[in-house]
Amino acid sequence: MREVIVRLHEFERVSLSKLRALGVDVSHSELSHFVEIINTIHGREHRVFSIEYSPRRREHYLRAHGSIGFAYYVRRGKRMTFQVLPKPFRADPDDRRSIQFFLHLLNLAKGMNLERGHLNALGDEYSRSGDIDELFKSMYVLLLSKALGEGPYLEYGEIEENSKVIRGRILVSKMARRPPWEPEVPVRYSLMLENNPLNRVLKGALAIVMSTAKWKPTKRLGGILMGAFQGVDLPHPGDGAKVAFNHLNERFRTVFNLAETILSAFTGLGTGDRILPGIFISMDELFEALVYQTIRSALGREAEVRFEESLPHIIRNAREYEIKRRAVFMMGNPLPDITIRTEKGSCIVEVKYRDLYVRLNNEGRRVRKLVRNSSELYQAYAYAKLFGGGVLLIYPRLEGRYNYWLPDFFTAGGDDVLRFFDGTKLGIFGYEISRIGDGVVVDGSGVSLEEGLRERVREFLLDFCGEL
Repeated sequence: MREVIVRLHEFERVSLSKLRALGVDVSHSELSHFVEIINTIHGREHRVFSIEYSPRRREHYLRAHGSIGFAYYVRRGKRMTFQVLPKPFRADPDDRRSIQFFLHLLNLAKGMNLERGHLNALGDEYSRSGDIDELFKSMYVLLLSKALGEGPYLEYGEIEENSKVIRGRILVSKMARRPPWEPEVPVRYSLMLENNPLNRVLKGALAIVMSTAKWKPTKRLGGILMGAFQGVDLPHPGDGAKVAFNHLNERFRTVFNLAETILSAFTGLGTGDRILPGIFISMDELFEALVYQTIRSALGREAEVRFEESLPHIIRNAREYEIKRRAVFMMGNPLPDITIRTEKGSCIVEVKYRDLYVRLNNEGRRVRKLVRNSSELYQAYAYAKLFGGGVLLIYPRLEGRYNYWLPDFFTAGGDDVLRFFDGTKLGIFGYEISRIGDGVVVDGSGVSLEEGLRERVREFLLDFCGEL
């Protein structure tokens, strides 16, 4: 099968004419259908792709949004792979830093606990091939190998058979219908079985990885792991819903979630021409986890740090009015990303994974912004008044390349604190991602900061939430 790979960075757009030059021979309607399916499956709150039209250039564009991953469009014997990569390192000639940034955040947010050496090896392998889909396959075999380190999961199941030895319960109803000279007795008994729903899902995903993987290390390790599933069937319909986790199989939870993702990722939709939805991970979620764990590491036991704590409704007596009008203001109460409570006071942190270099419509020029749009300021002010205290907005930052005009969160001071019209404190900062690996260590268990860096962040947060 012929292959075409289209690589975009987050929020980058590519014209339909350029796609055709790359070998993506699809019409506008076909590309729109592809985008609609991918957004339906992966979009949830945010779109993965969109189709835009430029009146000035009289051309349609495919735009990527804030999710990292891949999807396939198989058409007329050609597989077209659409890959989206992290944007902060877009100007870097080597994508290795970009991918390792993504892998470390994914490892943290999903609790994979993969070793730094494994993540670096994946980044190196990617730099040689440029196939982001192979990253997920390699992560799967690594996670599965780790989970199987204590042996495969066995669970009790019931077996019915005809036996010359009486064991378990005799099935009287079946026995009554058998000729009296039959030497075997129908019985039912319980046994620890390896052919259970969890193992079948794991084997099904491993079979997909083995049949599609390009990287030799992935195929080598996958082949070894397949031996652990010799007595296990491929997935039965509904197996995923039958899996229940307990203290005996909890170690398989993360790899099971990835297995289900892989099974759905490579299930073709449609006949003839097929769309394989692939895997897309929202960078909003990963970046929020990074900031949350960084703040927890800096403050330790000196503050109570919570993620997505529900605040009171922004409208007084909202519930009574909603019942009266049989309509709702909004779906649920406000959920700020991070809330901090200290002995001296409180504050809120809103995490925004946004590029602040904005192109003005129809003017052909770009401007640096301090917030993406004014609604982010309105939201920050409302959250601050509901919770009490000030509010911090934190965006990704990369010195000299990405949102670099924002003050660095790791060197924040009192001079960087702003005030709303009524005196409510506001801080707008960039999380300098180049510090990851240089003073900031990110792994599957959390974030740890170099002592001097930790102390600076700690002092600033305590002051901001207190008397600053």
